[in-house]
Amino acid sequence: MGLPGAPVVTPEALFYSFPEPVPGLCWSLRDLVLEQAPDAVERVRPGWRLLGFELRQYFCGIAPQRDHVRLLFERGAELDDPGGQLRGMGTQVRYLRFDLPEDVDPAQVQHFLALAIALQA
Repeated sequence: MGLPGAPVVTPEALFYSFPEPVPGLCWSLRDLVLEQAPDAVERVRPGWRLLGFELRQYFCGIAPQRDHVRLLFERGAELDDPGGQLRGMGTQVRYLRFDLPEDVDPAQVQHFLALAIALQA
């Protein structure tokens, strides 16, 4: 929930504040997240400039950048990633980076989403 009186930021406003191909990438990733987790609650987190998804708790987010999009996994460091596809060096968050629409591999995204969702159990 946002602060009382704070403006509500929609996914559209967030995504379209960036140049193409970023909005298209964001919408594609959003569709994949909601296919995998149809009960997820989505909420724009303006301070973080991302669209976050929650089941029992926040598990992933779509973070548009000037020239690419990151699909963040909140507990990404715990995900099985023997191929080293996830980026990030922190103690918790990992992400997949997408520069162009053809970079989005639905099977790859669904695989990591399934792992992230399983941590919610």
